[in-house]
Amino acid sequence: MLPLSGNVDITLRIEHLPTSHLNKLISVSPTDTAKRVKTLFARYKYRQLPVLADPATLVGAVTQESLLSADLLGRTPKLASIIRPAAVVAIDEEVRKAFPPDCRHRFVFVRDSTGVVSGVVTLSDVYEARQKLAGPYLLVGEIELRLRKILSRIYPSVTELRQATGKARINSAHELTLSDVEHAFSRNESWNKLEWAIDPEVFITELVTLRQIRNKYAHYRADKPWDDTDSKQLTGFLEWIDELASACLPAT
Repeated sequence: MLPLSGNVDITLRIEHLPTSHLNKLISVSPTDTAKRVKTLFARYKYRQLPVLADPATLVGAVTQESLLSADLLGRTPKLASIIRPAAVVAIDEEVRKAFPPDCRHRFVFVRDSTGVVSGVVTLSDVYEARQKLAGPYLLVGEIELRLRKILSRIYPSVTELRQATGKARINSAHELTLSDVEHAFSRNESWNKLEWAIDPEVFITELVTLRQIRNKYAHYRADKPWDDTDSKQLTGFLEWIDELASACLPAT
């Protein structure tokens, strides 16, 4: 579960994944032939298809693996012989419950609020969604970590760090907020110690932008994706910091 802020629910749910509500769900019926299944697999490049008696009644699933197993036995399978049980979840189900750590299924079919089977969500879809949600948060965390390391390098004692940040109660750079970091980098003393051949104003502007992006998503919702422009901004700043940090941080 993602962190919660106030009463805003940002738990990742099945409905947040695009494949949970397809405009056109490709399916087969129990009376279809294996040849039709093979044709649909070849055309749409799916690994599984729902077998539906009607739009709301899931009979099971046919997978490429079950079809291949029958082919390897050298027989022309009837569809009924390759239908496998399949999980179906409500569209508002939490992803962590649909795919618990010990789950053995690689996909679930989705039932919408009207009872109709509306889509299919795979483990790959879940991994991709989690990466999109966590990726930018990780970028912010990596940037903050590097900035704190730089400050702890140029202000090695607690006394110096407190003077640089204006915070009398901190005991290490790990306790610094982004505002504290920004305050420290705004001091001429910091730049004298760093000896970076750059315009401090440009760097400080980047810090301000970082703080604004972080604050923008402080109440992030799972159904509101990160702006690609923000992600590119964070990635670019992180790469620049890595270049600059090589001048004052020991190699790891």
